[in-house]
Amino acid sequence: MTMTAVEAPGGERIDQLVSTVRTKAWLAAVALILVAACAASWAWFGQVRDVVTGTGVLVVGGGPVPVTASVSGSLAEVLVRPGQEVTPTTPLAVLADARGRRHVVTGTASGRVLRTAAPGTPLAAGGAVAAVDPAAGPLRALLLVGRERLGALAPGQPVAFAGDGAGAGALRGRVSAVDPYPASGELLRPLFGEALRADGRYLVTVDVDGQAWPGATLTPVSGEITVAVVRPVDALFNGGRRG
Repeated sequence: MTMTAVEAPGGERIDQLVSTVRTKAWLAAVALILVAACAASWAWFGQVRDVVTGTGVLVVGGGPVPVTASVSGSLAEVLVRPGQEVTPTTPLAVLADARGRRHVVTGTASGRVLRTAAPGTPLAAGGAVAAVDPAAGPLRALLLVGRERLGALAPGQPVAFAGDGAGAGALRGRVSAVDPYPASGELLRPLFGEALRADGRYLVTVDVDGQAWPGATLTPVSGEITVAVVRPVDALFNGGRRG
């Protein structure tokens, strides 16, 4: 008995169409299995970093050194400019006290002048006349972070930086100290100006791997502090292998 092949409207035989559909279905199934296997492998063996971000500046050594007024008075004259190199004997400013007597304010360290108070500024005894960068010592970063993640921070945690300064974006480091109290704008402003604004945030000090370069102090940076590394499956279920 002769069997007649059945053709589809497009001219193709039905058995050929069925074979093609089955092949495509198998390929789709294999692709789906591969995707699922890759996802499962990543979930079990991959790593997700839990990070706290902060913004701040680089400093060299202990950071800017304040030059303070010995008596209360008004800043009558500023004798130096930002960027100028000074020594401990360099006259920086002239302060006029309440009786009109003039007092010459000299530097306390050798280095580069970062900023000065403006002429006419009233100053109490101990108030900052200028800030000098000694540019001596290891490279560090001062980062400000919000209160909501403060409890996750601890010394020794790794930090990766991003920034516009020379080489700042390639820097790495580790947390050396976490201040448990909000940073004081009154203390930061005379030394850092607008480069480091407290805004109710907390100060984190980071020891940076790498050498300081001329002018590194006050280079703006942002940092990602890795507080935990978890498997994706643990993160999904709020679990727990951390490292």
